[in-house]
Amino acid sequence: MTSDPTIVTPINAAVDTAGAKSTLSQEVYGRLKQDIFDFRMPPGQRYSEHELAATLQVSRTPLRLALHVLAHEGYLQNVGGHSSWQVRPLDLAFYEDLYDYRVEIEALALRRLCAADSPPPLMALRAFWCVPKAKRELQGHLVAQHDEVFHSTLVGFAGNRAMLRSFDELTDRIRIIRRLDFVSPARIVKAYQEHAEILRAVENRDGVEAERLIRRHIETSRVEIRSITFHRMAVATSAAASVSAAKTIR
Repeated sequence: MTSDPTIVTPINAAVDTAGAKSTLSQEVYGRLKQDIFDFRMPPGQRYSEHELAATLQVSRTPLRLALHVLAHEGYLQNVGGHSSWQVRPLDLAFYEDLYDYRVEIEALALRRLCAADSPPPLMALRAFWCVPKAKRELQGHLVAQHDEVFHSTLVGFAGNRAMLRSFDELTDRIRIIRRLDFVSPARIVKAYQEHAEILRAVENRDGVEAERLIRRHIETSRVEIRSITFHRMAVATSAAASVSAAKTIR
């Protein structure tokens, strides 16, 4: 499995002095987090360290370091003894709160952008989101990465470092469900359209329109993600139950 480079970064400081174990722990961390994000390790499912070590073909030392970092980040919890771990159940109400927070940060950022003395440099964003249809990137995981860059860049242009720092932390927290918005080709097409509209509003210095568009864009995404999340959780939980039953039979 290929790890997203944006996912493995948080463990670097924790294992920076561990030499070869550092690299292995980063790899284990990235693989586990990706499996959680992709619902291959579904919310609520329990795993033993022995089971995970056998699946990943690693020793317990780098595995434990990765598990503890993921627990610190809120993705896992230690249950039933030190060697048993559970993927934290998704608290959808918590993510709803994060989306409320997100939309207010982005709305404020766009108002500041449109009221600034000089327009922000948007060429890099336009180079991805405003290309002809034939040149669009359609791989969902890559579009999701560019989507994060789009929103983070606009917030960054607002010029408030504290706001950007909070927004980047928020982005990492909602990534587990946000990337689900790019599993549908129709949603990818819609994302190009909506992002291009937002860029035009910012270029026209129309703060009212830019805010209206960003609120609509995020709310549409939230509704889509909510429905996909319930479906993906049901499918993933069912699949995990089937695997567990097969192991019991054997």
